[in-house]
Amino acid sequence: MSLARPSFLERFREAMAELTPDWLEGRFLCAFSGGSDSTALLSLLAQSLPKNQLLAFHLDHSLRPSSRQEAVETASMAAKIGVECLCERIDAQALAKRRGKGVEEAARAIRYELLDQHLNRWGGDWIVTAHHAEDLVETVILKLARGVGPSSLVGIPAVNGKIIRPLLSFSKKEILAHLNDNALSWVDDPSNLDGRFKRNQVRKEIVPEIEKLNPAYLEAFRRASKLASAEEAFWENHLEELQKKLVTVLDDGDYQLEVFELMRLSLAEKRRLVGKVLRMVEIPKPLGGEPVSFASVDTLLKIAQQPGAGGVDLPGGRRVQWWGRFLRIGLASRYRAKIKA
Repeated sequence: MSLARPSFLERFREAMAELTPDWLEGRFLCAFSGGSDSTALLSLLAQSLPKNQLLAFHLDHSLRPSSRQEAVETASMAAKIGVECLCERIDAQALAKRRGKGVEEAARAIRYELLDQHLNRWGGDWIVTAHHAEDLVETVILKLARGVGPSSLVGIPAVNGKIIRPLLSFSKKEILAHLNDNALSWVDDPSNLDGRFKRNQVRKEIVPEIEKLNPAYLEAFRRASKLASAEEAFWENHLEELQKKLVTVLDDGDYQLEVFELMRLSLAEKRRLVGKVLRMVEIPKPLGGEPVSFASVDTLLKIAQQPGAGGVDLPGGRRVQWWGRFLRIGLASRYRAKIKA
């Protein structure tokens, strides 16, 4: 006798328990755009938790004339689901210009910054986002196209600090079925159809070709992500040990890296450790900054082979210079100058 397949809600609750075992006692801030994915997520959370453990947050990026009205509709949708929704409005284009970023990148960064702020003010435990299986696939492809290392196979981590993503194992088809089964409406984002955005290009042009090669591509990417996640967990633990031995935090916030011991490591260890130290250099948010690139890591390793070389500003807003038998790593000159000013 075969057992009945668990319902969508039951599988969602199992996913939540896997990400955070004590989730029934937690307080969750749901990133709520009003789109199909976040609407499904909010409804699943509302069916699983008491009202005082759940809050929604909507950010209006002011990118469309209709966005203000969409925010009102989104708050109304949350109310129908039975969840209070905080709404905030920013000028994403102006913010992107100030930070020297693309609009998408700047909007994403401020969204997570505000989610973190509201979580702390509310006294919540977790931020929940509605990324699903297709989002994972698209992210892996985009990262591989940029030449990111093996960590790109993780795609989107299910847990990242205070952020959890319980829908990563669920397909868009399953999410839409849940919405229809529960007679839930949502707001469509026109930008999802804009062919200028790389993610939309991947979704429309590349993913269909991958599906032709392997109709079970979603499961294949999920499996690759889980394998890569386990590898990354190993590396994170190993890098912590290397960091304790080779890296010192200086009084001014710079980092000191022991070069002789660094050069005795394998190339993989060198790259991983150097990348981690570069990411540890905090660039104040108003100043912008860029992700740590392979070029930054590669340049630093070349400098490590040239004892006595002068200071060099690396791609990405960090600076490295020889300091006795150490490399000193901190903010790039242009950022130091802005801070002093």
